[in-house]
Amino acid sequence: MVTGNLVKAYFQSIHDGGWESYVSDDITYVVLDTADAMKGKGFYLKGAGQFFSLSTALETKQLIIQGNEAAAINRYTLQSPSGAEKQLDVGEFLSFNEAGKLTASSIFFDAQSFKEFIGQS
Repeated sequence: MVTGNLVKAYFQSIHDGGWESYVSDDITYVVLDTADAMKGKGFYLKGAGQFFSLSTALETKQLIIQGNEAAAINRYTLQSPSGAEKQLDVGEFLSFNEAGKLTASSIFFDAQSFKEFIGQS
């Protein structure tokens, strides 16, 4: 599958279901500026899954594809358990292998704003 189509399908699956099937067992996952990358599907499913569970919408504002890699700026609409809503822009850098599995994900966002939003719950 062409990387652009693969990335779009992955982002679509976040709300349609099945995003987990895109993730490789040996994925490398970096959130913000963590000193050490997390490795393994379990870390990604837990971390991304918690974030995705708050997401009610995703709009890709920019997408750049080069080979098997993608850089995206996505605007997520989040809803807390208490019903509060927030839009959060997230920079995402993704790498896929030839089998179409996500092998690396690095994400960057306004952590302070996100913490304040979560704290309202």
